[in-house]
Amino acid sequence: MNMIQRASRLALPLFSLIALAACGGSSEDKAEEGFNQGYVQFYNGAANSANSALTVNDKAAGSATFGDASNMFAIDPGSYKYQLKNATSSALIKEADVTLNKGEKTLLLMAGDAANPGILTLTHKREEKFDDEFRVFVANLSSNYDKVDIYTAAETDDFSKATLLESVATNTITSSGKMLKRGKYKLFLTTAGGNTPFFEAAAYNFQYTTSYVMVVRDKLGPMQQQVSLDLVGNSSTVEALEHRLAKGQVRIYNSLDNQQGQIAINNLPVADLVQDTLTDYIQLDKNDYSIAVLDENNQLLLNNVLLTINAGQSKSVLLFRDAEQKVGLVNFTEKNLPQVHEHEINVANLVPDFKNLHFYFVRQNETIESAKFHVKALEFKKYASLVLPKDFYSISLVHVADNGTISLLDKTETLQLEAGKNYILAAEPSAAAPSGYKITLVK
Repeated sequence: MNMIQRASRLALPLFSLIALAACGGSSEDKAEEGFNQGYVQFYNGAANSANSALTVNDKAAGSATFGDASNMFAIDPGSYKYQLKNATSSALIKEADVTLNKGEKTLLLMAGDAANPGILTLTHKREEKFDDEFRVFVANLSSNYDKVDIYTAAETDDFSKATLLESVATNTITSSGKMLKRGKYKLFLTTAGGNTPFFEAAAYNFQYTTSYVMVVRDKLGPMQQQVSLDLVGNSSTVEALEHRLAKGQVRIYNSLDNQQGQIAINNLPVADLVQDTLTDYIQLDKNDYSIAVLDENNQLLLNNVLLTINAGQSKSVLLFRDAEQKVGLVNFTEKNLPQVHEHEINVANLVPDFKNLHFYFVRQNETIESAKFHVKALEFKKYASLVLPKDFYSISLVHVADNGTISLLDKTETLQLEAGKNYILAAEPSAAAPSGYKITLVK
């Protein structure tokens, strides 16, 4: 493992598998009826895309980031030109013609490379009457699975009693929906023709008499080769259903200077203490764990600190010393984001000497005073997350004394955050730094 200050080692983000999100229909248990317009909705399944906006004949029809959907947009029946654009830069992504008929909904699913994405189109009638049933379509946007089988089972049943719902090849969507009785269902995914699930969602309550689209897509961010499912309904709400038995992971950053020893999880050593170093990810089953830190004589510096790992969850742990030189830790969950057009960076204050510190992300045309992006008044042992657009930044660490004196404790060179990396920025004491403090950027 590799330590870097101000441009630290990267843990490559990991592609996981796809999510199924659920979105509701009517809040009443009535059949869909009386739909006199045409309807269109956009789902963003292109992993390296920015927030993308849909327009229909130049009318704004909503936007969606990766793994999300726009609201359903109603318009008079007719033929239209639609466009998908970068919501920030307005750069054109895709345009085509679409016919929206009375009482029909068209779902546009963007998939593949955002530079030249494919668009899957599903059109279905909305006025069909469902008698205590719901309808399901399935799309497979995964690049990791050429074909998947999706099964359903009753809430209390296991896979041995599951029923095949659909078999779906990659970059396709079923054109005819399957009808199921309203209620709670477990969902399973297998490879084509397989009899061992690689994904099992906890029972989901399909409570509305409406149409759902299950989207199988690659899950991005720090997790690798995992599956989630997206359920798309008629609103922008997309619930990711996770594999309930998926492994989680943790990585540990050591800010302890001049300290040798080991890090242990559940009394088993997992890494040596190396100053200013971020470990590789450690794979763990869903469970509660204890973290301990031992010195070179196997004396405990930190013992039995709880670490909870949920299915499909990625966490970071940061080790520090407090004002009394006792070892402590702070941990946070990392989000499963592509980290391509923007980065969510986690910022932590590991300096016990001040009430709080300020972090400024200064672009080339800015100063600290004019910087748009910052984390202010971050207290010791606290962390915060900040979303940064793709750009060049110099990062400054600032302390403001009670008498108003402003001190620049550290500053990085101008750098650009790399696509696909999950960054941690830590302020920490440093005997080698002129101010006695430094900022360390690891990834």
